[in-house]
Amino acid sequence: MLVSSIARFNILNTMNNASLASMQAANSMINGVNNSHTFGGEHDLSMLNKMDKKVSLDLLTNKLLYNVSYLQEKMALKQQNNKVNKSLNILV
Repeated sequence: MLVSSIARFNILNTMNNASLASMQAANSMINGVNNSHTFGGEHDLSMLNKMDKKVSLDLLTNKLLYNVSYLQEKMALKQQNNKVNKSLNILV
């Protein structure tokens, strides 16, 4: 029971880290758009394009990590409930 609780805490921590990283990437993208007036010329636009691609990739990566962690937490909760039900059946 303790090991499964620790595993679930680790999963929740990963979910929180992924959602925080997504929020930071979104803020970075918004700041890049808000500061777009400071970019000028073709070279700077290519830099802005590279930054946009990187932030978009970060958002997708964090979303995937969050979804995987969510499914892991869901499976851990289901497994923990099954263990509790089996132990209750043995006691009865």
